[in-house]
Amino acid sequence: MVHVEGARMEAAYRALLSPRASKPPRVSQHEYDIVVCHGNVIRYMALRALQLPPEAWLRLCTYNCSLTHLKIRPTGSVSMISLGDTGHLSLDETSFSMHAGYEW
Repeated sequence: MVHVEGARMEAAYRALLSPRASKPPRVSQHEYDIVVCHGNVIRYMALRALQLPPEAWLRLCTYNCSLTHLKIRPTGSVSMISLGDTGHLSLDETSFSMHAGYEW
């Protein structure tokens, strides 16, 4: 998917997560953006934000309806707070692809 849809994912990354120096000044001190998309795109964007090779995305797992939290500082430095967190879901509500729970 990276090779086929790479340009689209890169454009989305640049629009959503790249340094925001060119954007207007913020009204408040903190700003949160919520992005809802496919797990493959989340994995790509997380690795890209951390400046890691996108090929490593196959080593990461993001369950359906999981939460990923990236902290992007005004300086442009990025920290990953969580990736694929499912703590808000019960085991019965957790799934990956067509598999239920954590056994896949």
